[in-house]
Amino acid sequence: MSSGQLLYERARSLLTLIDGLQIESDLVSSRRTVDDWRTEMFSLINNIHLTTTNRLDSLTSRLNQLKQRRSAMLRQDILPNLGKMVIERRKTLSEQELNDVKKKITKIDCDLQVFGRILTKVSSDEKKLIEQVEILKSIQRENSQLRIFDNISTPKRRFTLDSCHSPFLAVAEDNSMVIEDDNHLVLFDDQRRINEIPWQGHKEDSFSGSIRDIIYSNYLEQFCILSALNFFTLDPHMSTLEKSEQLKPTTGSHFQSVACLPNLSDVFFALTTSGTRTNIERWSLVSGSLIRRWYHDIFESDDRFISCIRANETCLAICIKQMKTEKDHPHDNCQWRVDLFDFSLVRMYRGVNLKSGGLGTYITAYDDRSWLAVNGNDIWLLDEQAGIIEEKALDERERLHNVIVKDEDINGQRQLIVKMGKPAELRFV
Repeated sequence: MSSGQLLYERARSLLTLIDGLQIESDLVSSRRTVDDWRTEMFSLINNIHLTTTNRLDSLTSRLNQLKQRRSAMLRQDILPNLGKMVIERRKTLSEQELNDVKKKITKIDCDLQVFGRILTKVSSDEKKLIEQVEILKSIQRENSQLRIFDNISTPKRRFTLDSCHSPFLAVAEDNSMVIEDDNHLVLFDDQRRINEIPWQGHKEDSFSGSIRDIIYSNYLEQFCILSALNFFTLDPHMSTLEKSEQLKPTTGSHFQSVACLPNLSDVFFALTTSGTRTNIERWSLVSGSLIRRWYHDIFESDDRFISCIRANETCLAICIKQMKTEKDHPHDNCQWRVDLFDFSLVRMYRGVNLKSGGLGTYITAYDDRSWLAVNGNDIWLLDEQAGIIEEKALDERERLHNVIVKDEDINGQRQLIVKMGKPAELRFV
């Protein structure tokens, strides 16, 4: 049997398997179970909270009454009479009076013991609640999609880099990758360093400032390198760097970031203008021509800078720095967020403020419905509406620059390609 026939039979068997998947009802049932659990848990928590707070409020009131009445009895009645007998030796109490005093003291002691038992029960219940919270936290940690970052200090492989400044890296489907390191483009595969290309070694007419972005184009099957004024392609197999003569920024603007549409020939550019505004342009890689330009009015009036744009099958994710002019909160004036736009640059969802300040926010697709945003050691997993699913802060002893998330393997495991700034390393987690 020829190799072509083997592949044909394999493809047919996969199609049969896919057509035979009948798990929709199981998934719907699981979703219903989770929703029912959530509703019941909310109801139970609210009931327990209401009952317990009412009980604690009642105990607080009873305790205040106990302290007020019993302390008054001790100060005004029992201790003065006993003091005259025991300390001043001026008065002798009858046996009946002594019995009455003893009963009062016994009653006070009994009341205190009852409260002691109640407080012990309250402490026990509080401990149980804390234990339940810890159990839920443990379940949350086990199901956390960001827990893979717990292994960032113990990667499977690591490569030492020369520079800690650049955040840029890109990964191809075959696991070849390109990073910027000390004014060099460095090519790796998942096992070794393959080649280096001096960035500033090009002739002056082809070199145009520092690198602004690196991304892989599935359509070209090449890496795209962006400088302020030029667009380059890098063939990972031939290690050849070519400058495009067609794709140029308009006069008075500079390239800032680039997003390649998956499996399509179009790219989006974010361009910074001389007025510190950002325009978005869509270009064709086939014809090398501008398709459409959107001006900065698609953004909000306080939006000042775009650090990174990326695309998935359905939308464009844009990392935006908003600069407010509130004098009362000077340290909160710079806010980063991620907005999602359709490919006509209509905002679908405005993201929440992620962080004030930081070096810059970078984003990568986590899967076909979520995004991973990084700003320094702060990491956010965002949903398809730009809301926060999870967030995580890494240990400050190390410094993160950027991350690429690989698709799940056959065992359902993801791999992270991590560019570290401290120490200067490329890591495979």
